[in-house]
Amino acid sequence: MTERVAPPIEGAEGPILTGVRALVLAAAAVLGLWPLAGGPALIAAASAAALAVIGARLAVGRGLRVIVGAGLGVTLAALAAPLSGWIGDSTGVWGSLSSRMTLVVADGALFAGLVGGGVFAVRCLALRTRTWSLVEATAVIGAVAHLFARHRELMINRPRWLTDWALTQGLDPQVLLQALGVMAAAAAVVLALRRETPLKLTLTLLLLLLVGAGVYWLLEDQRIDVDFEPTAGLTGDGKGDGDSDSDSDGGGGGAGDSLGDGSGGGSPPPPRPVALALFHEDFEPPAGLYYFRQQVLSHFDGTRLSIDPTGQFDRDVITDFPVDGPLTAEGSQTAAFFKRVPTTMFLMVDHPQPLALTASIEVAPHHNPAPRRFVAAYEAISLALSAPTSRLVGRGSVPEGWPAEKAEHYLAHPDDPRYAALADELARDVDPRFAGDPLMVAYAIKRYLEKEGFYTRKERHVGDDPTGSFLFGSLRGYCVHFAHAAANLFRSQGIAARVAVGYAVDAWTRGAGSAVLILGDRAHAWPEIHIAGVGWVPFDIYPERSDEPPPRFVDQSLESLLGELARDDPTGGRGEPGGELAIPWARIGWTLLTLLGLCVLGGFIVKLGRMGAAAARPLAHRMQFAATLDRFSDLGLGRRPDETRERHAERLADIAPSLVELTRVHLRLALGRPRSDDPQAVHTLARRVRSEYRERVPGWKRALGSLNPFGWWFTR
Repeated sequence: MTERVAPPIEGAEGPILTGVRALVLAAAAVLGLWPLAGGPALIAAASAAALAVIGARLAVGRGLRVIVGAGLGVTLAALAAPLSGWIGDSTGVWGSLSSRMTLVVADGALFAGLVGGGVFAVRCLALRTRTWSLVEATAVIGAVAHLFARHRELMINRPRWLTDWALTQGLDPQVLLQALGVMAAAAAVVLALRRETPLKLTLTLLLLLLVGAGVYWLLEDQRIDVDFEPTAGLTGDGKGDGDSDSDSDGGGGGAGDSLGDGSGGGSPPPPRPVALALFHEDFEPPAGLYYFRQQVLSHFDGTRLSIDPTGQFDRDVITDFPVDGPLTAEGSQTAAFFKRVPTTMFLMVDHPQPLALTASIEVAPHHNPAPRRFVAAYEAISLALSAPTSRLVGRGSVPEGWPAEKAEHYLAHPDDPRYAALADELARDVDPRFAGDPLMVAYAIKRYLEKEGFYTRKERHVGDDPTGSFLFGSLRGYCVHFAHAAANLFRSQGIAARVAVGYAVDAWTRGAGSAVLILGDRAHAWPEIHIAGVGWVPFDIYPERSDEPPPRFVDQSLESLLGELARDDPTGGRGEPGGELAIPWARIGWTLLTLLGLCVLGGFIVKLGRMGAAAARPLAHRMQFAATLDRFSDLGLGRRPDETRERHAERLADIAPSLVELTRVHLRLALGRPRSDDPQAVHTLARRVRSEYRERVPGWKRALGSLNPFGWWFTR
């Protein structure tokens, strides 16, 4: 009689590939749950993932229907949360365990159930259908991508546990994440392998490692750039479609159309670092805002203010990056009214013009200490207004020495008479003692816009005069609308004005160090007015009403980290540069020992369970037969892949002659042609085989076999 061959399992695989798969999915569980769970819960989840892989292979290999296995896995995952809640709320559990241990057990049950059930369900399906192997591969890549997600948008301080450790060793966390990405891709390919021989599996892994190493070394020195257009939509250059999202909390607008809706297509994006300023000395801005100017808009093109196309004006603004030596701006500020503020600027994304604290008079090249982090580095010397307002009163706006062409350039505004009419009306409210004073008139216009205006990025103003649509309409808009409206009103009163574009950083959001981190959501546009004998002065508008959330706090750990990197400290202030690599071998060793111990414990639990099931059900021929074969598997005498059950029994006849007859009876029962006394015969023959095993196998070998927790794995 020959053994009936069961239909092959499409995803059948050897124990080595199954073990590799279990390790990969356990590691993916740890990486995916790291921010959510503590150490014990992570160990429970990893162990559950590994055991689920092994259990699914055994269950499906022994005939469990795939749909039943998937249902069991989903049920286990669904019961994880209720079970965890019951443990946490049960008075009996709280009475027998400490409060801390109760919470640890509840968390362990939750994550072990969710991960174990999910892996068991997917693994059962993957053993039958190749498509589900792709789901496993996607889960592994997703777990590693979870780390990248916390590191994206140039947030190089996240995840903190990885970044801090890497920097203390003088390593680049970005390089480590790239290496993890390569390993994740290799693991995903391994998960797609099915029924591979050990040799082919080893060769595949070696090839993947070689390819991964090549990609890693090729990309090691490559920057990871973000898709970001600095101060997009603030320049009014007329390019784009008014749909950019760069103008989040801090102002700005749609790309190109500076007076577009500024909505950015929805909620503002997460803030991303775009530049870093290192102050060489203490400086606190009088208005509480650091204005980092990039360019100015002073040319009125009939619709809006834009960049001067002739190059004759705004020569006090440096528009080129220093390469071979310092670049200086044409003098326009009177030094007696300003404080000299030296800074070092580090750009993290490309900008078309150098960025510096208003108003920069000189920029010079500076060594880039971290090319992977900063796209440019340069020194800047700026003049920040330090004189009190009282010293600016009583001065005109347009100096007598200005040529007529220059005065006309900075006073040009729409020919709509409503601008002058509104400005005249506001100017009449000025204290008669300061009637006609440019600064006091500017303050009257500023107060009107702040009191009557409403800051929102949800309003759209289009047409031949979008500024007029805003000013004489709803007075609802964002920084570009307010800046253009103020500049046009100023000009209608003979006050030279222009619009500055850059970033406005709240002083209260910075940390205690000398570094100021500039985030992309601080993109801003503000008016500047000219005071004769003083120079250009920022004259921002602060609407009293707004539907925007308050500015987000700057991540001070990121600000500090970037500041230390800018100071040429490769550890980011975490340790001594060039220190000896300190790998936490003790922690790694204890983790591996814990995982190994859990695997061994699980193996013994399964082993004892199979023995107990055979003892409890003496007439269950499958259990009796499997428990009997387990003893031989413990000694490495399991059935070979190319061996039938009869030949296996004949090979072991010298040790257990009764195994031949036991195999025949078992096959009769398994193939559906049993005799009435066969169940009892199996029980009797199994006892006889075990007796022969004890008599003919030396005691020391039997003792070693009993200590083997995974012999049952090789029982076929």
